[in-house]
Amino acid sequence: MIYLIALIFPPLALLLYGKIFQAIFNLLIYVLAWVVFIFSLFLGGSPGFVIWLIAAAHAILVINNEKKQRQMEALLAGRRG
Repeated sequence: MIYLIALIFPPLALLLYGKIFQAIFNLLIYVLAWVVFIFSLFLGGSPGFVIWLIAAAHAILVINNEKKQRQMEALLAGRRG
């Protein structure tokens, strides 16, 4: 479910995982993608879509890394205790 949110609205997915600074950075990319998309409607092409894909990929990679880190911490906590 979190990956679907990351595709639709990447900054929200990052906020849900507690990654505030990455969410702010991603929000800038996301807004830039929409601005470029709106302007590219008049010129043709889809550079806004490409920028949006970059924002979505960034969110997915950060979330995937956080999930793996949490799994590793849980594994290490299980071995200690």
